[in-house]
Amino acid sequence: MKDLKGKFDTIFFDADDTLWENERFFRAAEDQFIELLADYTGPEGVQDLLWRKQEDNIPLFGYGSKTYMIGMTDAAVELCGGHLPERIYQGVKKIITDLAFHEFEIVDGVEDTLKALQGRYRMIVATKGDLPEQMNKYRTSGLERYFHHCEVMENKDEKNYLELAAKHDLDPEQLLMIGNSVRSDIAPVVNIGGTAIHTPHDVVWVHEMMDMPESDRIIEVKTIKEILDYLL
Repeated sequence: MKDLKGKFDTIFFDADDTLWENERFFRAAEDQFIELLADYTGPEGVQDLLWRKQEDNIPLFGYGSKTYMIGMTDAAVELCGGHLPERIYQGVKKIITDLAFHEFEIVDGVEDTLKALQGRYRMIVATKGDLPEQMNKYRTSGLERYFHHCEVMENKDEKNYLELAAKHDLDPEQLLMIGNSVRSDIAPVVNIGGTAIHTPHDVVWVHEMMDMPESDRIIEVKTIKEILDYLL
């Protein structure tokens, strides 16, 4: 077992689907949207168009539920030939409203893990997305008391992680990132010389999917509680 004790002073944690549930609510909204529009092109056609609209809008509007909602509206308008019937409009509005106000749920084992690490490390949330949205989640979570603060990053690529390290007076080799997304939390960190612990989630956003890179600076665990075996 790789021992990380004494090698890092700061730990960065991803937020969505690492600290609290997120993607499964989006999947539920997606399923409802597909059912609502399936008569126009079939379930696979609705899903493919929605994914394409999301990808088109991310460069324009960034990450977060607002971008997802815009993509959903764009897809519905296109499928309906440029005009939304009242039934479709009300259906999309309900899906979007339910998504915006879904029940908040902490990932199992997170709070016990943070309690065990508190006082031993400086802990910082490093997430990406819409700033007000992510900060609201952070404050709503009840986990704020465990963290030094929360960083809402523009993106999570090598450039952003280098900027994150510099902001906190760390060399890239001093970065320790914990998260569920290989694309956002693991690969870019090890690419700049940092260390990453992958805490998998059973639901992964298609945008975040990629193969796990090979590196001796990647640790894979089954649950977030297992990071304590490496850090304490």
